[in-house]
Amino acid sequence: MPEIDPDQLLALLRDPNVESAEVAAAAGVPREAVGRAARIVTTIARAQPEETAALPAALAAAVLRAAAAAGRLDLVAALATSADKEVAKEAKRQLHLLKVRGVAVPEAPRPPALAPAPTPADPPPAAYASTLDGLGERAVWLPRNLPGRGVEVAQAVISDVRGLVELQVGALGRKEWRTFVKGLLERGAEMGVAEVPRQRAHGLIVAARAQNGAAGTRVPDGADHWLAQLGPAAPLPDPVADLPPLDEAAAALALARSAALHDLPLLKGWLAEEPFLREVASSLDQAEASPLALDPGQKQERLGAIVRAAVDAYFTPARRERLAGRLLDVAGHLWRAGQAEQAQAAAAAGRALAAGAPASAVPFAARLVEKAFPLDAPPV
Repeated sequence: MPEIDPDQLLALLRDPNVESAEVAAAAGVPREAVGRAARIVTTIARAQPEETAALPAALAAAVLRAAAAAGRLDLVAALATSADKEVAKEAKRQLHLLKVRGVAVPEAPRPPALAPAPTPADPPPAAYASTLDGLGERAVWLPRNLPGRGVEVAQAVISDVRGLVELQVGALGRKEWRTFVKGLLERGAEMGVAEVPRQRAHGLIVAARAQNGAAGTRVPDGADHWLAQLGPAAPLPDPVADLPPLDEAAAALALARSAALHDLPLLKGWLAEEPFLREVASSLDQAEASPLALDPGQKQERLGAIVRAAVDAYFTPARRERLAGRLLDVAGHLWRAGQAEQAQAAAAAGRALAAGAPASAVPFAARLVEKAFPLDAPPV
């Protein structure tokens, strides 16, 4: 506070014969602030707390004296919480003096409680998916946070033929979810279960749901409502976009290696469709029972010819398209898993099928039929 007494300063503000410059010099404040203070004192009955709070501390103290004398206890009480410690001190002093004199004074308003700092939002939990199996099916796990309740987990089974086959949605605690994921990755290793970007998991489910109409399959109960809550999904990217291109010779070598993909745990169970294999088995049985007099080598050759013919017969345009898509999807998974050579072999086989190569010229495709009928080698 300035050395000049607030009462003396108030008297100067009220004296019409004293120039504002003189008051400013006495209080050590700007002349313009003196003019504002004089106007507030003159109209103290209508003065607003924020007007006084904007004054230099010395002038504000003088206005507080005028307010106390005029019964403007609301104004004095408001300034008791001023950010300026000197102004707040003077306001509290005036309230105390009034209370001592028996005046009922209002309580000084308490500063509003600080709002608690917002809790950082938990990052969205990771999504997971298996690779496609030999029937074109995979599982997808898409979780999302439930504030205060844990994690909502959606488990979907999708098919590249039948669309969205199953959808189960439930809630787990965060610890339960972590335990579930650990077990999922351990149990699902041979199914190619791995973490995937959330937008990919979402896109896979949305793309599968779009197939239900054309496939004529029932949409799981509640699926459309759940998907509507997630909003639109981004288009799925090319699964082999990250694979480096191969020159012609390298692509041919990768294609030749594609039969070995059947040795991977991920692809060991891939076979041609069972009804077709039964037809081939019936043809082989008839050839075995043929009354024709054939030596073992001739019989072996005849059986082999039946299997080779079955390879090209099996791959209708629809089956060719489906297998090409499945192989490219698996190629993307193998590449992300660090199996570069196998990824290029799967991609080469998928691209060859998509380009119209005979199925018998695509080793992986041929093995889908051939490995169901392991014929003995002809005698030497």
